[in-house]
Amino acid sequence: MKIGLVGLPGSGKSTVFRLLTGHSDSTRRADGIAVVQVPDPRLDRIFQIYQPKKMTYAELTVLDLLAAKGRGSGEGSAEGALHWVKAAGDADAFALVVQCFGHVDYSGAPLDARADLEAVLLEMALTDLEIVEGRMERIEAKGRKREVTEEWELHVLGQVRDHLAKGGLVAQLELSEDKQKLLRGFGLLTAKPLLVILNIGEDEAEEERAVDARQFAEQAGLAHVTVCARLDEEVAELPAEEQKQFLSAYGFAEPARERLIKAAYRLLDTITFFTVNNNEARAWTVPAGTTAVEAAGKIHSDMAAGFIRVEVIPFQALDEAGSVAEIKKQNLSRIEGRDYIVQDGDILQVRFSR
Repeated sequence: MKIGLVGLPGSGKSTVFRLLTGHSDSTRRADGIAVVQVPDPRLDRIFQIYQPKKMTYAELTVLDLLAAKGRGSGEGSAEGALHWVKAAGDADAFALVVQCFGHVDYSGAPLDARADLEAVLLEMALTDLEIVEGRMERIEAKGRKREVTEEWELHVLGQVRDHLAKGGLVAQLELSEDKQKLLRGFGLLTAKPLLVILNIGEDEAEEERAVDARQFAEQAGLAHVTVCARLDEEVAELPAEEQKQFLSAYGFAEPARERLIKAAYRLLDTITFFTVNNNEARAWTVPAGTTAVEAAGKIHSDMAAGFIRVEVIPFQALDEAGSVAEIKKQNLSRIEGRDYIVQDGDILQVRFSR
């Protein structure tokens, strides 16, 4: 999974990036990309029971994108659109960090979290609009030489253009599968899942500044999560046993890092399954609805090609049994075929022909 962080200057985007990536368990490159190991207590428990040589957590790639232009920045440009697309790369989703602390924004203007969120979304929509209109112009330039498929493409793009011109998001459009497939080739920003991160201050009263932005996100159908990035960065320096106690005093049940990762998984409708052998216990992430043979292909293409069946142990059953011997004694594992829908927490042992 790849998540692109976006935000206006002063929104706390860089602080959120540091929170997500941490220090000891991430590798950051100079281009603002970090690969983060996703903590999962279930994998820790599997490792404890099976005791293989090593364990490998699932990974989340975080892209620290350059700040959006913001309110009063004009209607964008082809150069701006090119920057966005190149910077976004193949991100699966975007997290929009919104400043909800203090009284003024980065420019010295009165803080307006809702307006800032609208500005970032508008910039993304305008970027998509430039891409769509550019493609439409190239097709229209062909005149009568246009293919039938290009006429259809022009129709679809016209529908998207009209929606974007009104400030809408592509993800809000109800499109058929063939239309969605066409649009995926353009990498449109607003076609991807969006998560709004409301970054509040340590003062409890400052959470009120997030209300308008939160209501706007809900009206737009956008997922949202509230964090206090500055507070969490301070808490991260405390011993583990003191962190939860400190956060609970501010009304947070768990660190922002954990809540943000969970929000990203929900946003992308992603689940985790596990594999384990004498050498390694490993976590894998796949879209919800993934079949057993597709999960096998995630592990190795040979497993999918020669798939026979899969042995499944639900994590909860393993956790309660406490040992592999007890799993066998209670007959808690089961055999499933290629069309079995993998469930979050399943431990899979794929049987395949070589």
